[in-house]
Amino acid sequence: MKQPYLSTEWIDPVTGAKGYLVIDEMKAGFCAGGIRMRKGVTKEEIQRLAEIMTIKMAGLGMTVGGAKGGIDFPPNDPKSKEVLKRYLEAHTPYIKECWLTSEDLGTREEDILQILSELGLNSSVQAFIDKQENAPSLLKELQKAMKARYDGTALTELVTGYGVSVVTIKSLEQIGEDPQQAKVSIQGFGSVGASAAKFLYESGIKVVAVADIQGTIYKEDGLDIQLLLTLKDSKGLICRKRLPSDYEQLPGSKWLEVETDVLIPAGIADVINIEAVDKIEAKIIVEGANLPVTKEAEEILFQRGILVIPDFIANSGGAGLFVSVLNGNVEGTPKAIFQFLGDRLSKTVEVIFSIVNKERILPRMAARQLVEIKEISPKEV
Repeated sequence: MKQPYLSTEWIDPVTGAKGYLVIDEMKAGFCAGGIRMRKGVTKEEIQRLAEIMTIKMAGLGMTVGGAKGGIDFPPNDPKSKEVLKRYLEAHTPYIKECWLTSEDLGTREEDILQILSELGLNSSVQAFIDKQENAPSLLKELQKAMKARYDGTALTELVTGYGVSVVTIKSLEQIGEDPQQAKVSIQGFGSVGASAAKFLYESGIKVVAVADIQGTIYKEDGLDIQLLLTLKDSKGLICRKRLPSDYEQLPGSKWLEVETDVLIPAGIADVINIEAVDKIEAKIIVEGANLPVTKEAEEILFQRGILVIPDFIANSGGAGLFVSVLNGNVEGTPKAIFQFLGDRLSKTVEVIFSIVNKERILPRMAARQLVEIKEISPKEV
């Protein structure tokens, strides 16, 4: 692992919890990355995530470096918000000058924004906004985007899944497959998996299997995703009582084994491991979750001609919401943001596949080269 530009360590004076800020790179005076809170988080984990953020920003066409904040504290502890406030207070100088941040695992955007407001900041990306000539309009459009809704759902809950759907469709096209003839199987029906299924379904693509912790729901000629969305709860569990009689209910692991062209793991980490690779016959795996495919499994799958599109490209839609407004200068409306993400991620996937085809390397390795590539600036999208 390369050495980061800057790494800090903070100790909460009340609870003794440790916190970190790692800036992987600074570009044009800025870096970007959310704040993670979980018991057991380490500086090494935050450093790796900061490096990934550098690649994610490059893939989205924004000239900022990667960063990540981390707090070693249980997010469900009653004191967690107080700990977050003291962490933010200690790191306010970075947020004012160079660090664009947001929520991550274990933190909520509304808590971050409320605390920053109490600390005299208007936004979690104030450093960037304050240095732009059109600062007032940028802030207005970003606030509009954060409050926007689409089909009755908050836009912030949809953009990551939308990005996964775009990457899935474009990846199929890049390997010469007709998306309209393709079949998709998804593991996880939370905000990412459900919204990816929604947008794929609306694009005319058959989602043949969806798995939650209760098992796999399967229909060979495609599930009615609109129906499943009405049957899911806030935790992504699908009520089985109202499923059509021709829907098969299979064990949870069967989502990996059904006849499909694309697998989208959008639930837990390491779900596709070395024990699972022999069961997989899909052509592409699109990582909706973080780290769902182990390194060993990815290498074996690549040898078999099965490509894994890495998480830091596939699930970058959340960061893309910010990028669309801040760097793309689009209106903070769902239509404009979806258009930006569609164009941006499609172009990025094209570049990744051109590298894969030329150098015969893993898509993950090709995606890392985006940091050095100049030709995919937003102007070319």
